[in-house]
Amino acid sequence: MAFLPKALLLLLLAVVCIQLSGVQAEIRVRCWCPETKKYVRKETIEEFSVFNKTSQCDSVEIILTLKPVNNSSEVTQRCLNPNSAQGKNLQTCWKSRNTNNTATFKISNCLLPQSA
Repeated sequence: MAFLPKALLLLLLAVVCIQLSGVQAEIRVRCWCPETKKYVRKETIEEFSVFNKTSQCDSVEIILTLKPVNNSSEVTQRCLNPNSAQGKNLQTCWKSRNTNNTATFKISNCLLPQSA
């Protein structure tokens, strides 16, 4: 009879471990960008993030956070095509200027061509 409480305790411990193993920060199960834009006006971009390819997503993803419109508190984000000219420019800026490896990077820190 002493075996039953120990078995239940072991089972409870296993369940807790399994639950805790699922609590990991920012694990992407799939890509965040189901569709992308080729171009977004530079004046409307506040900051951006670049996510490299992973085992869960086989493409580079660029997520733009746009400036608020009309004093709105709503955050608007757009996905940019990483193969577009603007996407390539932002990736170059990210690699060369984001030396602290921050999660997001201000667009004002990038010296982009006028058309980007």
